[in-house]
Amino acid sequence: MRRTVCLLLIACLLLPLALLHVSTGETKPVTVRVRLSTADADSVSVSLSGKYSVDGKTVTGGTVTATIADGTVSVKHSSAGALGASKTSVRLVREGTDADTTITFQNAKHGKRVYYGDFVFYNDNGTLRVINDVDMQHYLYGVVSGELSDSSKPDFLKVETIIAKGFALAEVEARTSKYFDVYDTTQSQLYYGYVASDKNTIAAVDAVWKQTLRYAGKTLKTYYSTADGGQIITPRIRWGGSTNDGAYWFGYDPFDLAGSTKNRIFTVDGGAPKTMDEALYAYLQKQSGAKEIVSVDALTGLYDPDHPEGTARYPSALAPQKRYDWTLTVRDGDGKQKQVSFSCTPAELKTAIAADATGTVCFAVRTAQREWKLIWGVSSGHRAGLSHRGAGQMVKQGYSYVDVLKFYYRGATLYDENGNAIESNATFDFTYADGDQPSPSGSPVATPVPTATPAPTATPTPDPNLPPVDHLVIVTSTTLKLVRQPSADSALVATLKLGAILSVFSEEGGWLYVRDEATGAVGYVSAANASYYERDPAVHREGYCNADDSNLRTGPSTNFAKLYAIDNGNPLYVYYLSGKWYYVMDRKTGQGAFIWKDYVTLGDPAPQVLIGDANGDGTVDVTDASLILRFTVHLSPIEEERLLAADVLGNGTVDAADAAKLLRKLVKAE
Repeated sequence: MRRTVCLLLIACLLLPLALLHVSTGETKPVTVRVRLSTADADSVSVSLSGKYSVDGKTVTGGTVTATIADGTVSVKHSSAGALGASKTSVRLVREGTDADTTITFQNAKHGKRVYYGDFVFYNDNGTLRVINDVDMQHYLYGVVSGELSDSSKPDFLKVETIIAKGFALAEVEARTSKYFDVYDTTQSQLYYGYVASDKNTIAAVDAVWKQTLRYAGKTLKTYYSTADGGQIITPRIRWGGSTNDGAYWFGYDPFDLAGSTKNRIFTVDGGAPKTMDEALYAYLQKQSGAKEIVSVDALTGLYDPDHPEGTARYPSALAPQKRYDWTLTVRDGDGKQKQVSFSCTPAELKTAIAADATGTVCFAVRTAQREWKLIWGVSSGHRAGLSHRGAGQMVKQGYSYVDVLKFYYRGATLYDENGNAIESNATFDFTYADGDQPSPSGSPVATPVPTATPAPTATPTPDPNLPPVDHLVIVTSTTLKLVRQPSADSALVATLKLGAILSVFSEEGGWLYVRDEATGAVGYVSAANASYYERDPAVHREGYCNADDSNLRTGPSTNFAKLYAIDNGNPLYVYYLSGKWYYVMDRKTGQGAFIWKDYVTLGDPAPQVLIGDANGDGTVDVTDASLILRFTVHLSPIEEERLLAADVLGNGTVDAADAAKLLRKLVKAE
């Protein structure tokens, strides 16, 4: 009997915990620990309004000063004297409950600001840090004030409230740092403390702050940026990994495009090609060798031509595009009608028709049965998730905050504090996809004739009629013969040296059809003596070396010079695989190099960084350039997690060139 009663009691105790676990609403008060910007000062002072305490010692009003010296944090009050000291941290506790109980602090990034909650002064390896431990509602006041203007429309302010909460709550739940959850800068999201005059912001936060976006039973970490350039991408496309991938979507964002006058958009009417931009018509004419273009029958943008159906990370529809495939019906000089196909890169097309476009987001999208748009969009930020510019336009056009969240986070669900789903009835259909492409217009056409591979030329001058470049390779043997035809007996064009970079047009039977980037010479090389190469690599994952005395080399073979050896556990950033070698950055030195792939264990997706912010203070300035220079001559260290930010050129190596690039940007020299 006693055992039965105990079991019943345990069940009664566990049931609320189970309900707490599956609930989709708010369950308990949440506080956010915000690291405030102090510029690494050894001493900070704050002004009190109302009652506060330290270790049970209560003070009202006045000024509290925290200092760090000899590894000890000391806190003193302007009239009460010493309040506390510790080798780790001292907490200034908010005792008053009225609205006027606040702390005023001269923030190094945001100026004089007012804060609710507690302040924690802690010792971060000899550096004084200041943490604002504040409840979620007041934290959201500060973020929405920081990210948007108080004059923004109410539904836009509500959107920002929900996404700011999602980002912060995910960080709080992860608790990756002992002392804080988020920064008060764009390294996390802007936080301005309590701005009493932002009445519209406060009203919007009060209205929706208990609502939460969730996916797969968990809080959704809601990434967002200033602008996506018309092309929404997922965190998986942006950084790799698959966490929360189903909550996000990739697609066409006309709302973002509507918010900027700097975008360049070309409409391709397949049935009336002469109505398109004159430069575009002329370019298509030249590429197809046509006297007249009768119709545009197909236009497809591809990220990876070898996987036209897309991959898990890069879906086929509107993933970042590296090639356009065109099919046209044309008339030649004799008046004969035929169908032709060709390919080009976004860069080639931009040079021909949109050289003045400032947008870096380039893509083609089908918007009607016989219509496409070619877009060079202007983006700002990391692009993944919601676009502020697009969200603002949606609200301007009459969409509610719930509609906006549905548009950008298609797989997530918005819940109120009671766990009830909040639905949107809005529908979005801006692109066209019905399976088959439309048939060409006009009279019957001849069967398309496959284009033969152009015969290689022995001259070093690049041929403008060569096919599009598929990728780059690097020569991995000490010397390599470039020959006219794909045969060991073919005539010699040139002898290539170790490290030569080649553009690859195609591959057949173990031979690569290439162009030497240094001389322009065209021919064939053995595929066994060249490995994949990226001129502008992008970091994908964290990792570490798993074997002692592992050599870092200047290229992906043992023929390349050895830089130095690293040992088991040495942290790395991993960029790409070249044959059987990874291109990595040594996170201890900032050196970019190649290492045998079996010596690398892959880790988490690489972190997001603010490029140029080498010291991690949330601002890119001359101090960062100075730190990078000092790092290159071994005078100052850069924390491992800041090396990606210090790699301004994005080539996997932190050196003086990064500092020079940053300085040129700061003085507007480029």
